[in-house]
Amino acid sequence: MASVLIVDDEQETAEALQMGFEMAGMTCWVAKESVQALKILQENQPDVAFVDIRLDGSPLDGLGILQQAKKLSLKSKIIIVTGYHEEEKEAKAKELGTDGYLVKPLTIGKLIKIAKGL
Repeated sequence: MASVLIVDDEQETAEALQMGFEMAGMTCWVAKESVQALKILQENQPDVAFVDIRLDGSPLDGLGILQQAKKLSLKSKIIIVTGYHEEEKEAKAKELGTDGYLVKPLTIGKLIKIAKGL
């Protein structure tokens, strides 16, 4: 079964997603900021990380996490998630090697389907 990392500074959102993934039988970690996210990526190598592009109070935003993960040659798929579609940010994410770019609102069902399909 797939393993998932959720990187989101909104605790309620992250906890709801975590519950959904765990109910689907997946291992799920949650990180609220970049340092914690990169540590989980390195130590646990989840199959996929859904990374919010905006992370208030975090040293790096979602694109920074993506860039660091690619520099470290981590095997996890990194999918950028955003509430605001911006073509420049999507282009930058693709340039940095994102495995996907999703615009909210999203359902847990869609995220589970993506995680299972990897």
